Amino acid sequence: MEHKVSRRDFLRLSALAAAGAAIAGCGPTPTPEVIREQVEVTRIVEGETVVEIVTATPPPVEPVTILFYERNYPQDVEFRQELAARFVAENPNIKIDLQVEPDDYGATLQARIASDTAGDMFRYGTHYGLANYALRGLLWPIDEFVNQDKYDVNVFFEGAIAACTIAEKLYCLPVNGHPGWAGLYFQPEAFQEAGIDEPTDEWTYDDVLQAAIALTTGPEEMRDSYGIWLAPYYEAWLTPIDAFGGWPMSDDGLTAQMNAPDTVAGMKWIVDCMQDYKVAIANPSWDSRVELWSSSKVGMVLSGIWEGSYLGGQTPAGKTMKVVPGPIGPSGHRGGFAGCNVFPIWRTSDHPYECFQWMKFLCSKEVGIENVARIGEPGLRKDVWEDPVLKDDPLVSPHYEMLKIVKPMPVPANGRLSEIADPMQALMEGMMLGEVSIEEGADLMQAKMQEVLDQPAPGL
Repeated sequence: MEHKVSRRDFLRLSALAAAGAAIAGCGPTPTPEVIREQVEVTRIVEGETVVEIVTATPPPVEPVTILFYERNYPQDVEFRQELAARFVAENPNIKIDLQVEPDDYGATLQARIASDTAGDMFRYGTHYGLANYALRGLLWPIDEFVNQDKYDVNVFFEGAIAACTIAEKLYCLPVNGHPGWAGLYFQPEAFQEAGIDEPTDEWTYDDVLQAAIALTTGPEEMRDSYGIWLAPYYEAWLTPIDAFGGWPMSDDGLTAQMNAPDTVAGMKWIVDCMQDYKVAIANPSWDSRVELWSSSKVGMVLSGIWEGSYLGGQTPAGKTMKVVPGPIGPSGHRGGFAGCNVFPIWRTSDHPYECFQWMKFLCSKEVGIENVARIGEPGLRKDVWEDPVLKDDPLVSPHYEMLKIVKPMPVPANGRLSEIADPMQALMEGMMLGEVSIEEGADLMQAKMQEVLDQPAPGL
């Protein structure tokens, strides 16, 4: 039987207390079925008093309101507002109050809970640390709603559902997502000007490096153009790490593998591009890829399916965009991971079942297909990717085969994923800037990650 967390405990748990969660209070919210009662009614019939048992229908219930937060991306907010209007038209008993979450949601979470403004649902990613919240008892498991509605979760990719499952409980449905930073975007005109062949789905990491060298122009200290843009994020590094045969931790989430030879080889390829060959900006900003792309000052961008929307809209006049799957690594396969954007339900929500209805709507096939044109990332249902609209889309189809096989984000057994990204990021920056050697950086990352993995699971 599921229980709701009191707001006091919710605030305490959100502060990352190590003690077990004190789960208090009431049972699950009833489903929005009309409850009819058997009551006695006394009336006069032909001068005699008659008592009858009748079924009484209660007065209509006021629509419930779901407060949920979307990230501060104008195109996401606009699309979600349109979807909310359509959902409410079909479900007049549920209203959607969409609000924009601050850029740093984690930093304001405690204050929002304390002021009772955390709402019912919030945008998040399974690859951002969903397990950290789930294991603290802060989220509603949705298994009971899935069973009640006889909802078929097999329509989703297996890796996507696995990413939404923590300790054998399903905490959300995968709204949309991607197979990681697993696509190689390029402007074919740049390759024509350099007199080299365009990338293909058979390219290796060495092929990409050689092309990046040929596409890079200008002196090392002040490049006129770069051969490739590589993201400076832990999640993005998983692509070459996986392709080189490495992985940050063991499959059971207990043992760090950051200084294992194959993991180091994947990280070294990135740092070599930035430091030894200088064909990529060292530790670039997120927006730099758009700036370089829009001015035709970068030949390739190793990134995700969202770039069809972000870079596609910034392709210069007279230039075009193409994409092939990420390169094949020494392991013989391409790298990536199942990244899922989700709207989990806070355990303090008074309307978890109604939230589940909104979640299902966002995960419909129709919305999943619309996602591509509106926010750049398709839904994670198999029938979305197999629909001719996407299957024949040259900017989408290269990601399809990858999504079938990529693993979920590597998650610690104790669920402390959100405690890994920041220290890894700081150490990666030193490596990308040449301030720390690859080997030293890998050893430091190994020690820090193992320190996190050795901690107990929070809130149990």
